[in-house]
Amino acid sequence: MSNWHKWGLVALVIVLVGSTTFAAGFGVGCYVWPAYRHLPPAVAEDQPEEFAVFWEAWQLIEDRFYREEPLDQKAMTYGAVRGMVASLGDRHTVFLTPEEGDMFDEDLKGEFGGIGVTVVSTDEGYLRATRLIPGAPAEKAGVRPGDLILEVDGNSLRGLAMPASIGLLRGTIGTEVRLLLRRPDDELVELALTRALIEIPVVEARMLDDGIAYLALWECSGRATRDLRASLKQLLAEEPRALLLDLRGNPGGYLDTAVQIASEFINDGVVLLERDRHGSETKHKAQSGGIATDLPLAVLVDGATASAAEIIAGAIRDNDRGLLIGEQTFGKGSVQISERLSDRSSLRVTIMRWYTPSGQGINGEGLTPDIVIELSEEDLLAERDVQLEEAMTYLLGQLSP
Repeated sequence: MSNWHKWGLVALVIVLVGSTTFAAGFGVGCYVWPAYRHLPPAVAEDQPEEFAVFWEAWQLIEDRFYREEPLDQKAMTYGAVRGMVASLGDRHTVFLTPEEGDMFDEDLKGEFGGIGVTVVSTDEGYLRATRLIPGAPAEKAGVRPGDLILEVDGNSLRGLAMPASIGLLRGTIGTEVRLLLRRPDDELVELALTRALIEIPVVEARMLDDGIAYLALWECSGRATRDLRASLKQLLAEEPRALLLDLRGNPGGYLDTAVQIASEFINDGVVLLERDRHGSETKHKAQSGGIATDLPLAVLVDGATASAAEIIAGAIRDNDRGLLIGEQTFGKGSVQISERLSDRSSLRVTIMRWYTPSGQGINGEGLTPDIVIELSEEDLLAERDVQLEEAMTYLLGQLSP
């Protein structure tokens, strides 16, 4: 093993298990040496006992493992880090390769090469389509909401982590990708799509019947606050009687963005509570200047409403601004930081839990809607949105004299 690689591995191990901050982790790197059993006795005595087992195993593999090809030391390093992260039991603390980290950054920027479908991961690792970007390859080829993506280019998604599955869907603009889908009625469908430049439409806004304004927020990315406020102004210029906010399929994004967006609908009050590992609590209050704080409001949610989108939904309900309608939300009640490591791989680490203004913790549970309406397979096949219909009925009832 080269000295460079050994020290790279030391940095990864220390950052993950040996410090309370990333800066401190790199600062104490000199206290660990990879070939543990070959260390001078005076240095070896300073090492945590747990590290001895790791380096003994690594050295045994290097010395004795039968192989016809050289060991892939980077793959071994990444495997060790992933195993360490998995032992924490937190699915939101994750290690990403440089390529997966770039994909995560692309998501937040809202532009990448792909097929244009919002997905959620199932327990088996497959991807379920929840929403299609209008005009994108997925919609043009006939992918439907509710379709289960089983294979990509002949590669089964079963058991894959979500970043790896999504990585198979993305690629160079103009290249072909083949999907094997299972429809809600169990029909198997194969489709060929050509990847295109996907620009995620952050906001969709339009007027519905009876003076109800419709505003869908697809994600809480960096430009979401600006785009949502601009769309709100356009809708309010048409003097709507009520407002329907659609957060279905919204996977979340930045916490600050969630606070800013919730503040457009809440005149005053708390948006969320944060608690760190020491029990310290921080209140995030609504910012002044919201432009939709008085209209009757309903919020649509589903199983793909997650993270920052759940913050918005919980804040609206706990501040008595509107009801939640739809299905149980995803249940991501934690806050992560994302740091690039020395080789541009990334580590996303959970640093806090967040709670709704009333103190409700949602991690692993989600928010239960005030009015539960589930989409059936028949609804999906008929492209019938019974959740939106129920929200319209509710809002019209609020407007009745």
